[in-house]
Amino acid sequence: MGKQTIRSYEDKLMIVQEILNGKSYRSVSEKYNVRTGTIANWKRKLMERTLHLDRCRKKPGEVEDIEIIKKSYTLLMKIRKIQHE
Repeated sequence: MGKQTIRSYEDKLMIVQEILNGKSYRSVSEKYNVRTGTIANWKRKLMERTLHLDRCRKKPGEVEDIEIIKKSYTLLMKIRKIQHE
């Protein structure tokens, strides 16, 4: 695992999906030649819905916009939950 490989968003999703389907970090790590810690980070980001932010670096204004969108999404989910109760 010497040289750094840039993985696409789709590759990251596929790798994390294998973990979510029950495969071990070690086996997936060896299969795709990715460190287990990197896979764990991708999984955490996927669970936090921030994996897509790895695609490119964001300008300061874009980061603020993303934070506003995330807060709006959270609020929308709370409203929907209340409506379904």
